[in-house]
Amino acid sequence: MNSVSSYLRRRVGEGGVRKSSIDWAPHMVLTYAILCCGAAFIAWRIDPEFFMQVPAMLLLMVAISVTLSLACSGQWFVHHRFSAHDFVQHNDVGGFIIAVTGTLYAVVLGFLTVVAWQEFMDGRQLVAQESAAATDAWHAAIGLPYVNRTRVRDDVLRYAKLMVTREWPEMRNGEFDPEADLIVMDAIAAAGTQEATNYMQSNSQTATMEQLNVLHDVRERRISANASAISSFEWLVLTIGGVCIVCFCWLFGLANQRVHLLMTATVAIIITSLLVLLFELQYPFRSDLRIQPASWNAAIHHIHIMQTGSQMDMRT
Repeated sequence: MNSVSSYLRRRVGEGGVRKSSIDWAPHMVLTYAILCCGAAFIAWRIDPEFFMQVPAMLLLMVAISVTLSLACSGQWFVHHRFSAHDFVQHNDVGGFIIAVTGTLYAVVLGFLTVVAWQEFMDGRQLVAQESAAATDAWHAAIGLPYVNRTRVRDDVLRYAKLMVTREWPEMRNGEFDPEADLIVMDAIAAAGTQEATNYMQSNSQTATMEQLNVLHDVRERRISANASAISSFEWLVLTIGGVCIVCFCWLFGLANQRVHLLMTATVAIIITSLLVLLFELQYPFRSDLRIQPASWNAAIHHIHIMQTGSQMDMRT
């Protein structure tokens, strides 16, 4: 019994047990990262749209954990392969180089993020403009004859409801509902084929046609915006740049290894977070941060108020 106790004390004193646990930790972390990357690759091969369906917060957490695993385990292996002196003596030169390369990468990543964010905001504006044009067409049809007015307003209401119930779920998958085009064309036919007999009908017909044309054009722009994204080549460039920046952090030497790991982890977290943000913003209507059909719900509610309100001339 005494011999076992003395052996354990000797092992702890020499740092043998602690070193063994530290040696196993990077291998376990690296194994976790490799398994996650393999599972992600398989999921992407089975369904390329898989990552679009993952909640943004979950995707961010998993991406950060995998990146931290690779970055920290990689630094551990590099610093246990070479002596600390090999890194410390090049800190001054390495600091200048990473400042230049980091700035170049930050400019490219920031530029693409701003572009994606601007396109995302433009998508919101398109939805607001499209729903406003539909509501304006419903109002502008007030001067048309009863049959044409009813047909136009019914088409507008059907279009708004179809946006909420069918087209928005289709857009999540990168598709659209072709019936919406038929509804718009039916409304245009109802308003445009009517021969105006007075100024009221003529003015109403002109205003209705103008808003329906805006509705049609904005819809085409919205569908086109939903098909555009960051190209695979751009993602490749961003990935290569991020890997190079993180790997460059391994080439520095500090007396405190924990502080060095913390610095590398910070760089990896920032780069990964921005890449996930860029991924979520590239498709305005498909990711977890996608634009919701709130404007169309508001348009449906507004039309319902007009139809049930006290203004008799607003009722169909």
